[in-house]
Amino acid sequence: MLRKDITFERAGPAITQGEIDALKAALGDIALPTDYERYLLRFNGANPTLTSGDPDCPPILRLWWPAGSAADVSDHAGTLGSFYRITGQPETASNLLQTHQDIGHLLPPQTFAFVGDGGGGRYVFDLRPDRFGEVLFWSYQALGSEEDSASDPYHNVAWVASDFIDFINRMERSPTDWNAWEMALPPDSDKDWHPR
Repeated sequence: MLRKDITFERAGPAITQGEIDALKAALGDIALPTDYERYLLRFNGANPTLTSGDPDCPPILRLWWPAGSAADVSDHAGTLGSFYRITGQPETASNLLQTHQDIGHLLPPQTFAFVGDGGGGRYVFDLRPDRFGEVLFWSYQALGSEEDSASDPYHNVAWVASDFIDFINRMERSPTDWNAWEMALPPDSDKDWHPR
């Protein structure tokens, strides 16, 4: 169940289940989380917004990097860009299929990007059977070399949420004191998540 202080703004054009099925077929007959498909049918790329707190502070999400990964030195905060749509005007929102045609070869296998961070990173669903529907953050800035990606395609990936609803519910306002926010993270908070 979604938190009561979340609304959705700037929905895309209404779509049908047939359009979602066509997208999945075009991407190799992938499966998508049910809650995400429901979101697409109702909102098609609308951005979740927090109605509580300071509206001038954009929402962020905590990123949990695997301990010892090269990206573990990265920030623990991820911003939210615009959510991608099945269809829509290219000048206002990214198209899901086009996004995967453009950058899918860079993403880890069995993932599906559904929103960007506004700086090249992507939030992706993990589509592997044992982790199906978990939300991960793929960092473009920590991408590294082709050899890095070939030896470990998840070397630049952080855990974000257990599913799509959990992802939306984990949104929080940007803190006024970033040092206090980072210090409030539990020690070794990343240690229990491993991308493999």
